[in-house]
Amino acid sequence: MRANWRRHNRSRSFDPAEIEPRARAFLDQLVANGFARGRFEDLFGETALFDEAAAHAQRLYEQRGGERTAGDGKASYLAKLATGRFDASDPFVRIALHPAALAVANGYLRLRSTLRALELWHTWPTPGDAIQTQLWHRDADDVMNVKLFCYVTDVTRAAGPLTYAPGTHPLGDRRTRPAHDEHLRSTDEQMAQVVPAREWVVLEGEPGTVVFADTCGYHKQLKPESEERLKLVAQYVSGSPYVGRELELENLDASTLSEDQHYAAYDRGPV
Repeated sequence: MRANWRRHNRSRSFDPAEIEPRARAFLDQLVANGFARGRFEDLFGETALFDEAAAHAQRLYEQRGGERTAGDGKASYLAKLATGRFDASDPFVRIALHPAALAVANGYLRLRSTLRALELWHTWPTPGDAIQTQLWHRDADDVMNVKLFCYVTDVTRAAGPLTYAPGTHPLGDRRTRPAHDEHLRSTDEQMAQVVPAREWVVLEGEPGTVVFADTCGYHKQLKPESEERLKLVAQYVSGSPYVGRELELENLDASTLSEDQHYAAYDRGPV
């Protein structure tokens, strides 16, 4: 399947050999485990862009007034404070299209990726048992994909961090599917039959933490206990994903974009 996928995307081929050391450190973790974690400044080389994005995220949060959705399922604990349409000047866009972020995503996929989605997530604690994405699952948006998570708030266990089962990603050696329900969600007990619980990684982090993950590996949001979580999420896919794009970027100047950025922004190479 992966060989077929690569043939479909051969015009986007990307050689990770020349990736700079900062991105290489994240890429090596991602290839080995299915996830990578580090500091914003370790990848991007500065914090000013994060500070700008965090201030923007805080404004969006305050505009919503801490409102909680009274919906069912995933909507009962997660709201998207920004999604769909963005101006090129938006700090969220500048993070997602940054050469360092693209280097990690493209290096892992070994192709020039498309930025499929960009969102600001707000999650909060709810009563009851874990549901939906709080149970173990793997995404089926593409054969492989990369998600970038940038933590705006302090994401401790109480706030429900991303939790990952190492080696269950497409490049890993633990591809066995655990027992699951009709929605392909698995409990902790079922997941432990594939990857022992002691090996699960709870990806906690302070504001400014950056996490990359191939969510085609098994993961979940640890159910929040008492704290909220605010984070930026960018998703990178191939040119032949199984789902449509959920992003519109406005006022881009194509003449200023690198080849990698052009593919990410327009889903095609420069003319």
